[in-house]
Amino acid sequence: MPLIKIPISTLRPGMYIVDPGISWLKAPLLYMQEGFLGSEEEINNIMLQGFAEAYYDPERSRDESVGAPVPHTPLAVELHKANLIYDDAYANVKNFLESARGGAIDLTFARPLVGDIIKSLSRNVDALVTLSLLKKTDEYTYSHSVNVTIFAVAFANFLGMPEERLHNVGLAGLLHDYGNALIPNEILTAPRSLTLQEFETMRMHVMLGVEKIKQFSSIDDEALTGIAQHHEKHNGTGYPLRLSGKQIGVFGRVLSLSDVYDALSSKRVYKGALPPNKALGMMYKMRGQAWAPGYVERFIKMVGVFPVGTAVELSNEHRGVVCRSNTNFPAQPCVMVAQDPTGRAIQPQFVDLTRYIGLRITRSLSTTETESFDIPALLGGPA
Repeated sequence: MPLIKIPISTLRPGMYIVDPGISWLKAPLLYMQEGFLGSEEEINNIMLQGFAEAYYDPERSRDESVGAPVPHTPLAVELHKANLIYDDAYANVKNFLESARGGAIDLTFARPLVGDIIKSLSRNVDALVTLSLLKKTDEYTYSHSVNVTIFAVAFANFLGMPEERLHNVGLAGLLHDYGNALIPNEILTAPRSLTLQEFETMRMHVMLGVEKIKQFSSIDDEALTGIAQHHEKHNGTGYPLRLSGKQIGVFGRVLSLSDVYDALSSKRVYKGALPPNKALGMMYKMRGQAWAPGYVERFIKMVGVFPVGTAVELSNEHRGVVCRSNTNFPAQPCVMVAQDPTGRAIQPQFVDLTRYIGLRITRSLSTTETESFDIPALLGGPA
């Protein structure tokens, strides 16, 4: 396996760093002291010295805590693969939904596509989850189906579901809004509040989609049930059947959380996009009402209060991008700082907020405030 060049921000204990033999004059910011990285403290010392990149050998890298191969691909590496997977998923979903108004539906693309998403998330969950926040398009219907699939598979995996169920929840995510293709476009894209009659027509998309999928496909019953229940609410105020409590299955809950999170954090014809932490804050207030107790809390723990890719301002007024989540301390992720308090660009610096007493995120930044940020580049991925 070839050596892999990665940003310093993606180093982890157990990685084996290699000296590639490049002259210091040609690569003054390349860290080249060969050997295993033993601790986070050692990595922080490397960062403090100003190094920007390193080469590591995946075959010789080990997880020091258990003596096994490192299980996750660095974010910078996986972002390149995830970018291709996302674009392929978007193209396939768009083609499928645009042809869905006709007769038979063809789902041969779906299972391999979900398989690719599962593999990417297993290599590094932050890569596709980050792209789902960054790759917002004007064609919300298509990106929404892809994003819900990503969030649903990631959350189902976080809940401990086995791989076969991950495939089924992924298929349900791809198809959860299939019925929208059977709703008049003027209702789907109305830049205003719907009339009562239009809203009732809109609600029909759930069962219209389920019935047509049952007619032309043989996907798992649990996936179909999840699609049918993704607008139900724990307190019984959802639709189409006003189910409540334990009547709503795990797939329905997973899809509902994923659906609402992407809807809130996306721009629509009638509203702007909420920053991820604001969307999660709104969802937290709905705990015990829209979803069974504990589900929103676990969803937030999975994505982080400030998900990877979120542009933020710190309490010292420096600005940067969240580059690594922290499951144990969701409000204290790692940040790649890229601007000083005056807004001047600086050499990106990796900051782990769990290691700096008193330093915290004060707010997420608006889209206009981050126009000068190249967020994929700061994360080490494709521009």
